Amino acid sequence: MTSPAVPPPFDRERALIDVTRVIVASALTIGSVMLTAFGFVERVVGIDKIATDRRFALLALMPGAAALAFLASGRALGALFDVSVPPRAVPAWQRALLRFTDISGAYGLFAVVISGLVGVATFLSIALMLDLRFVILSSLSGMLAFCVALSGMLMRYSPRRRLIDLALAVSIVAAMAIDQFF
Repeated sequence: MTSPAVPPPFDRERALIDVTRVIVASALTIGSVMLTAFGFVERVVGIDKIATDRRFALLALMPGAAALAFLASGRALGALFDVSVPPRAVPAWQRALLRFTDISGAYGLFAVVISGLVGVATFLSIALMLDLRFVILSSLSGMLAFCVALSGMLMRYSPRRRLIDLALAVSIVAAMAIDQFF
């Protein structure tokens, strides 16, 4: 008589890492598709018409949605790093520098690229909300979003980081809602 096969023990940490990888890949794909589609339509229609013509209001939401997707991807990648690499007993600025150079610089490159995508998508979202009138304000908001996204990927989780992430996400959603309703 053979005994029934015993399933292997469930590795919760491995499962969370796999789920996080799926979230990173999915959010990057969704954000990239939205920003690329926006770019194609913008080339045909023109950015001025998208910013001022209400018929293109849903299209104007695409950069904001892409920014949120990229932000989610960055946070998931940061969480994956938190789980994979043990914490170090060093000051926060040195930890960020070490984190930037970890994994032969690949993580730092991902952090800069994803943060750049968050910044560009935020810039487009705010510029479209303001009907392209205040490009300096849009540029500042894009740079701020880049800094928030980059610092969030380079720092370990903290309640303050969560609050800053929430503020960025709420401001992007608010800009999208204002653009849609006014």
